[in-house]
Amino acid sequence: MDEVTADKNAPVDNKITETPPTPKNRQSLTVKETRIIHVVVATLLPLLFLSTIYCIFTLYQLSNQFAEMIYYIGRIENRTVSLETKQTEFNGQLTQLDGKLTAISNSPVLKDVETLAPRVNLLEKQLESIQLRQKVTPVRTKTVQAKKKQYYEIQEGDNLFRISKKYGLSIDELASMNDLHEEELIMVGQKLVVSK
Repeated sequence: MDEVTADKNAPVDNKITETPPTPKNRQSLTVKETRIIHVVVATLLPLLFLSTIYCIFTLYQLSNQFAEMIYYIGRIENRTVSLETKQTEFNGQLTQLDGKLTAISNSPVLKDVETLAPRVNLLEKQLESIQLRQKVTPVRTKTVQAKKKQYYEIQEGDNLFRISKKYGLSIDELASMNDLHEEELIMVGQKLVVSK
């Protein structure tokens, strides 16, 4: 076998790979950078911690305010439902009242009420004449002779009081001569006996 022998005189590449030396400035920058990083981290960590606590506290306050808002919104919704219920009941009552009002306005009773005003006026005048008659009793000095019956035709605006005054009679006398009751109305054109 052939052995390969190395020639002693032949140049041998015995290079040791070394890392190039680092300059001293490069190491000092790294230390400075490390110190800066430590200072920044030491400053930022408490700030980060405090800001986290502040955020948690703020979120807690916001959640409490949100819970209060939800409570008040619930109360407002309950009140709204209550008011809507009352409004519905009120509308129902208004509808019932409107129906009753329509029924009353179409009833014959309302028409009778409208005719009551003139009757009440007549009764008031008759009451006044009765009160006057009770205060003053007429004195007759002359005896009335028997005469032929006289008639009076009722004009617009006449009433028993005026007619009785005109002919010197009391209302009761005038009513009894004509078979009238105090509640009866007299009509225009009607003839009344005005002499005994």
